[in-house]
Amino acid sequence: MAVRAFPIQCDPTLLADIRRYGKFDTTGCYQCASCTVCCELVTDFVSFPRKNIRYALLGLRETLLGSLEPWICHDCGDCSLICPRQAEPRMSMVTLRRFLTAQYDWTGIASKLLTSNAWYFGSLIFVALLTLALIIGYHVWYISMPARDFATTPLGLEHMFPIMTYYTLVVMLLPLLLVLSRVFRIWRLTMSGEGRPVIPFSVYVVEAWTYAYQSVTHSLMRKCPEHGRWRGHWLLALGTVMMLAVKAFGLRWFQTDNIYPIYNPQRWVGYIAAGCILYGIQDILACRLRAQKEICKETHFHDLVFPVLITLTVLSGLVAHILRYAGFALACHYAYALHVIIATPMLVVEMSFGKWSHMIYRPLALYFQAVKERADHQVPAQEILSHAS
Repeated sequence: MAVRAFPIQCDPTLLADIRRYGKFDTTGCYQCASCTVCCELVTDFVSFPRKNIRYALLGLRETLLGSLEPWICHDCGDCSLICPRQAEPRMSMVTLRRFLTAQYDWTGIASKLLTSNAWYFGSLIFVALLTLALIIGYHVWYISMPARDFATTPLGLEHMFPIMTYYTLVVMLLPLLLVLSRVFRIWRLTMSGEGRPVIPFSVYVVEAWTYAYQSVTHSLMRKCPEHGRWRGHWLLALGTVMMLAVKAFGLRWFQTDNIYPIYNPQRWVGYIAAGCILYGIQDILACRLRAQKEICKETHFHDLVFPVLITLTVLSGLVAHILRYAGFALACHYAYALHVIIATPMLVVEMSFGKWSHMIYRPLALYFQAVKERADHQVPAQEILSHAS
């Protein structure tokens, strides 16, 4: 009797490949499934972290690449607290998300940045130095400013606003386009391919609201044991989106030398966005430090770089704002230059290839999961079996 070959192949290099992206402890784990049982986010359709760890152990690369579950995990750490072997499944899920981020990136840059400290910090420093060179070149060659005036002339900022409008849009939209360019690759890995039933386009349309809803509410994080995490992450996302929206659509109104009274909306939009970001960041940093003490023995330093960069970006922007309203034009000019030098690598490097990308990947995974679950109810069982055979 002929035996059909099993279509899934084992890749013995998968586990070593994953460990390049962080801690992934499988020696202590004896597959008791306590981590899965305790997780509030596990459902009949979604099971983690045990299943994804098994995929890695068995070398099921294609299956792991097609999994949405590492993104549905909201990093509460409850699984690590309950693990009887201290195998730290939370850190394993963090590492899997970093691994998947690199697999989604078609440029190959994310893999280098997420596995090499030299590449990571080198890219941040390179973009910062390039930004500094552009600032100096603008003043020296574009507006023909003598070198001695850098320390003596209290220039206003209005001369650079027209060109800064285009610079800001490029620095914001280029990383966003890079992240969005990976959406098709994520769809192909997780929703399409051999052995998966074809999902009608109408199901994607019906569930489209899920992406917007999860992007705005972060509702699943409320199920995590530490409910305060939801508030911090939500305020950080709100402040970040507010600031990006202002820079993308209202930059000429927001970025100006006009002195507005304290009650003007132009000032309060910035204050509210900055307050949301700073509150969210301090809350996240507090959670990281608490997790480092209570949940696991280490926190990946890459997780700390983004909060530090966004904090410095907000603080340098506030300093430039205060100096401008206080009448210190030259100091404001330097503070604004420092603000641009910090913000540019944060956007270009972190948003394109680092921590920020999960702001798009996680809601996308929840959307695709909702599509799968709805399709399972709509597609006849016989049709599913025919695709699998």
